[in-house]
Amino acid sequence: MPDQHGATDEFVELITQFQPRLFAYILSLVGNVNDANDILQEVNIVLWRESAKFESGSSFKAWSFRVAYFQFRTHRQKQFREKLVFSDALVDALESEARQLDDLHESRRQLLTKCLESLSPSLLKVIGLRYLEGLAVSEIARRLDRSANAISQVLYRGRKSLIACVKRRSGFADAS
Repeated sequence: MPDQHGATDEFVELITQFQPRLFAYILSLVGNVNDANDILQEVNIVLWRESAKFESGSSFKAWSFRVAYFQFRTHRQKQFREKLVFSDALVDALESEARQLDDLHESRRQLLTKCLESLSPSLLKVIGLRYLEGLAVSEIARRLDRSANAISQVLYRGRKSLIACVKRRSGFADAS
């Protein structure tokens, strides 16, 4: 159900989901965490204000990155009066590379997700405890009633298997 700006639950979910990617994109353009946070806040305001213009089913990433790029340009214009800034050509090159890196990151994330689906439930559990919950190897060993060395070996084999799977699925010939 839309709010007063036309935002739907889907829109709220999308804007929340894309926050880390938007921040990384903006940070790659400005190179300063504080500036990136300021610009991200402005981007969120614009996205929220313009939420009724977003068409469900269209690319939220493309739309939000475009808004972020324009907010970055506005921020840059303000800075232009204050200090030395990069040329438009350099900024455009950085922006293009930032988009490509985000696309590469997303495709790798999808490959990793597919590879994770191929792992055994017991291996997934150990990987989840280590990398999702952030538990130490010793804590995982205690919880699973196994030695820390055994857990370390399981994690090593799991990482090796995932690397080989991602390389295989991405077309790299050498999976070692």
